[in-house]
Amino acid sequence: MTKWEYHIINIRSENYRLDPNAVRELDALGEEGWELISITSVNFKSGATDNIAMVFKRPKAD
Repeated sequence: MTKWEYHIINIRSENYRLDPNAVRELDALGEEGWELISITSVNFKSGATDNIAMVFKRPKAD
């Protein structure tokens, strides 16, 4: 049975767009074997989408 490990990052968006510089961090995570499995807004007070949480997973090393 595959065991998983998870990693969560929060990225701030400006004017409903992600910072283009975040691509480098996302590319690095992909190179390390992380796969994006979920993305959600985490700013519940105002309803704005200015903070994004991304959840990644990869098989856990034994």
